[in-house]
Amino acid sequence: MRKCIILFLLISLFNILSSCSDLGFYWQATKGHLSLLNKKKNIQDLIDAPDTPAELKRKLKLVESTKSFANQYLTISLNEAYTGYVELERSYVTLVVTAAKPLELKSYQWCYLFIGCQEYRGFFIESEAKLFASKMISENLDVSIRPVTAYSTLGWLNKPWLPDYFSDPVLSTFLMRHDADLISTLFHEMAHKIVFVKNDTTFNESFAVFVEQEALSQFLDLYKNTDLFNENWEKIFSWYLNARDDRALFRELIENTYNKMEVLFSSKIPTKEKIIKKQQLFFELYENYLAKKKNFQILSYDKWFEKKLNNTHLLGVKRYNSKVQKFAKLFENNGKEWPAFFKSVRDLAYLSKKERDSFMDSLN
Repeated sequence: MRKCIILFLLISLFNILSSCSDLGFYWQATKGHLSLLNKKKNIQDLIDAPDTPAELKRKLKLVESTKSFANQYLTISLNEAYTGYVELERSYVTLVVTAAKPLELKSYQWCYLFIGCQEYRGFFIESEAKLFASKMISENLDVSIRPVTAYSTLGWLNKPWLPDYFSDPVLSTFLMRHDADLISTLFHEMAHKIVFVKNDTTFNESFAVFVEQEALSQFLDLYKNTDLFNENWEKIFSWYLNARDDRALFRELIENTYNKMEVLFSSKIPTKEKIIKKQQLFFELYENYLAKKKNFQILSYDKWFEKKLNNTHLLGVKRYNSKVQKFAKLFENNGKEWPAFFKSVRDLAYLSKKERDSFMDSLN
């Protein structure tokens, strides 16, 4: 039984951290995940405890309401997930490394057992993430390291026949977010438990983003006249609408640059000239952001633009958003009924990537 549990743990970590190359990587992944599980406290116990800080208690109650909504309205069975809470000592849980060729808008992939190839590789230890990134840079690739505040084991360890010790916890990094973002983060991670397609990171992430956006909208609408948010519902809903518009504006800036970059990379001009023009396009992107910065209502992308931008940053935005509107159309085609929609997405998972992309492209 113990060997079985350890096997499931390792499988889940392949999903979490998208990597499969050496035992050293698996060891840091296993240690990192186990360190979280060892710190887990029961959420209901924390809610009931008189010495739990009021704000933490409020946030945990919001988590419980989100879970109940997902179970009742989205028909998502969470099994044993999110019954525990882990307080981290930092603002992120893992660091994710991504890479791409300098003159191609195509993400480098790492391939693993069980889950196929994915476009990122995660580390619990900062020094190991930086060492790995340095290795990729030495191979003349565009590389970036991004802190991640949430992940799930895709349901592998949330089984009723496994001890609750192994179930996915709610992390303190979830609760650091605005209320609306906390809710959407939970919906996003829940979506990965419903469908996860091998070798198709963009499909998986765009699906999860659609679920988080649509479910959040429904959640806020449902609890409009309740005391869940005390008297802050109007402020939270206003924040949600403004954040949605800000993100759309940011995606518009990225989409414009991405399209120009595609044209540049496919052109016949010399490589050296392409590299120069590539940097010019990134500078133009930054200038466009500064020109439109006054139009952003509550979100700031200053830190994003502080980085030395490369192809991985554009691909990161595309990865999470390129098929969201397609999923919105599929949801509409299914009468905006969650069970029917999830069945359609599961059916797509059985198609080849070519067939799946062709179907998604047909959704206008």
